[in-house]
Amino acid sequence: MDTRSLLSVGLLALAAVAFVAIPSAAADMPAVLGAAPIEKTLDRARESDAAVLAAGVAQVTGLAISPLLVLVGLGWYDFLRLGGFESGAGTLPLHANPWILFPFTTILAFVALKKFTSPAIPLPLRKVLDAAEYFEAKFSALVAAGLLLPTIVGAMTAVGGAAATGGAVSDPTVTAALGGGPVLTALLAIGAVAIFLCVWITFHAVDALIVLSPFAILDAVLVAIRSAILGLLGVALLVSPFLALVVAIPLIVFSFLVAGWCVRLDLFALVTAGDLLGGRSADPRQPARSFLARRGLGAPIRTMGRAEPTDSGIRFTYRPLFILPERTIEIASPDPVLVRGALWSTLADTPAGRAVLSFPPRYNRAATALAARFRASEREGFLRARWRSLRVAVSSILDGGARDEDRARA
Repeated sequence: MDTRSLLSVGLLALAAVAFVAIPSAAADMPAVLGAAPIEKTLDRARESDAAVLAAGVAQVTGLAISPLLVLVGLGWYDFLRLGGFESGAGTLPLHANPWILFPFTTILAFVALKKFTSPAIPLPLRKVLDAAEYFEAKFSALVAAGLLLPTIVGAMTAVGGAAATGGAVSDPTVTAALGGGPVLTALLAIGAVAIFLCVWITFHAVDALIVLSPFAILDAVLVAIRSAILGLLGVALLVSPFLALVVAIPLIVFSFLVAGWCVRLDLFALVTAGDLLGGRSADPRQPARSFLARRGLGAPIRTMGRAEPTDSGIRFTYRPLFILPERTIEIASPDPVLVRGALWSTLADTPAGRAVLSFPPRYNRAATALAARFRASEREGFLRARWRSLRVAVSSILDGGARDEDRARA
C-alpha cells in the first residue's frame, strides 16, 4: 500500500467520524441556540451525543499537536478538580497521578527553559539539545497517547456502545446507517487513532525542523505557530465543542494531506538527531546512507536510501515504504560537488547545480574521503564558510593583541 492509499484510508476514517458528529450537531443547533425543542429529552440526548463526539475530535487533535503540554495541563486540572492530595486512594486517574505529573512537569519546565534561552546557546551545543528534545517529544507523545487517548476514545465510543444496547444517547438514523453499535464503535476508534497519528506526525515536523535548522529565530517562530494553533483550539473548546470541531477539521484534513512528506522529513531528522547525540561516524568506502535532496529524481524528496558512484553519475537504491522490493534510480552527475554544511553535507550534480543528495552528520568527519569516492570537488557551505571566517578574524585579533603586549613588555 503506497502513501496515497494510506492517506485515502485516513480520510475515510475522518469522514466516518464527521458523518456521525456533524448530522447530530446540526440537529442540535436549535437547542444550542435557545430555540424551544419539541422533545426536550431526546434533544438533550442528541446534544450530549454530538457534543461528546465533537469534543472528542478536538481533544484528540489537541493532544496530537502538543502531547506533553496537554498531558501536564489536563493532568493538573483533573488533579485539582478531584481534590488533589486530599482525594482518596484510587480516585485519581493515571494521568492525574502525582507520580506521573511531577516528572513530566519537570521535563516540560526544562524544555520551556531551553526554548527561552536557545538564542544564547552556541550552535553546536544547541543542536545537541535540540536532538535530545526531539527524542523527548517522541517519548512524551508515546506516554501521553497511552494515558489519554484510550480515555478520549472510550468517551467517543460510548456513543456506539449506547447504540448497541438500545440507549437513548444515539441518533437512530446514524446508528442504522452505520450498521449498529459495534460498527459505529470500530469506526470511531479507527478514526480517532488515524486522526492522532496524522496530526501528531504533522506537528512533530516542527521538532524535526528545529533539529535541522541552524537558526534559533526560526525555531522560535515554529514553536510560536504551534502554540498559537493549540491555544486557538483550546479557546474554541472552552466556548463550544462544535466550534472546536470547526477549528479542528481543517487541521486534520491538512495533516492527512501532508503526512507522507512529514514522515520522510521526520526520518531525516531522526537520523540526524541520532548522529548528533551518538557521535557516529561512517565508512565512506561503503554505499553511503543518504536522502534525496530535491524533487524530480524518480522518488519523493527526503526518500532514504544508499548511494554509490557509477561511471555516469550516482546509483541510489531504496525500499518504498521500507518493506517493498528495492528500487534503483540512476542520477546523472557530470561534475559533482560536495558542499560541506554546518550540520550535514550535500552532493550537487554540477558546481552551479542544485543538491541531489543529503548525507547525515555521520559523514562530516570523512567528507574528504566521501568526496573522493564520488569523484567530487569540495567546497564549504555558506554558514560553515562564515563561521570559519569569523574564527580566523577573532584569532587574528587575539594574536595581534598578544604581539602588542609582548612588544610593550620588551
